[in-house]
Amino acid sequence: MIFAASAFEHVLDSLDWHLFESLHLHIPLPGAHHWPTEKGFGITKYSILMFLAAGLICWIYIPLAQRIRTGEAPTGKFWNFFEVFLTFVREEIAKPYIGKEADRYVPYLWTVFLFVLFCNLLGMFPFMGSPTASFATTSILAIGSFIFIHAASIVRFGWKSHLLSFAPHMDMPLAMKLGLWAMLWPIEFFGLALKCFVLAVRLFANMFAGHMVLATILLFIPAVQYTGLFWPVTVGSVIGVILLSLLELFVAFLQAFLFTFLTALFLGGVLEHAEHAAHGDHHEEHGHDAHGHGHDPHADAGAEDVHKKAGHAQ
Repeated sequence: MIFAASAFEHVLDSLDWHLFESLHLHIPLPGAHHWPTEKGFGITKYSILMFLAAGLICWIYIPLAQRIRTGEAPTGKFWNFFEVFLTFVREEIAKPYIGKEADRYVPYLWTVFLFVLFCNLLGMFPFMGSPTASFATTSILAIGSFIFIHAASIVRFGWKSHLLSFAPHMDMPLAMKLGLWAMLWPIEFFGLALKCFVLAVRLFANMFAGHMVLATILLFIPAVQYTGLFWPVTVGSVIGVILLSLLELFVAFLQAFLFTFLTALFLGGVLEHAEHAAHGDHHEEHGHDAHGHGHDPHADAGAEDVHKKAGHAQ
């Protein structure tokens, strides 16, 4: 239990960086208040690491974008290695699951993928950590995807089509239709919210659990420091951590892919439904204009019979 508690504290975000724990490093924000908890709030370890991840992304990809903009080929192993991430997200995630207008939304998917990936990979370095092992971080990322999905649909097809996309088209009296829509809209809305919440939980749980296991294994070494089991436990712990670190490296890429893939999948579904709703409204308006204010189904049937007879005559 002591090992689990120590590993748990090591993985949690804090105002004291474990690397400098002996120096009692504390980095509060200027004028920080003791709210909402007694610990207050300030610049935490994960806050610094998130800025570091963002800085690394800008340092790598801004020069790459500038070279591509000038028409210069990004030759070399370094540039090709980082460019392949962008190509993969665009060709294997965005286009298959969003469709022909995927390029509109690729910049957001690139940003999410790279930020999650870099945050995950920072946890592979000693004395650092993964900001995505914090539920607060993954929650903000999921909320951002939730807002982006709705905003993209509204901007592309308008409020009316976006709202109609959450309820199927039904040929029934208006009163019954409104009653069913009143039940379906909250269900569909909270269904999408729940999907985004699961995004946050999945990413957080995988990264937190993996780093906690690694920390627990390493803590076996100081626990047997003054016993005859020190060297066997040390060798076994180091080998176990190396093997699990390789697995964690795979998980870091996998979780970045899953977060981006599911965001694109949810976005594609909402956009598809909104497009159908928009086309349905267009067809209804077009039919209304063509037949006037009154629509006579018998007249339509008669006209269809005339066309059929004309075809047989020909």
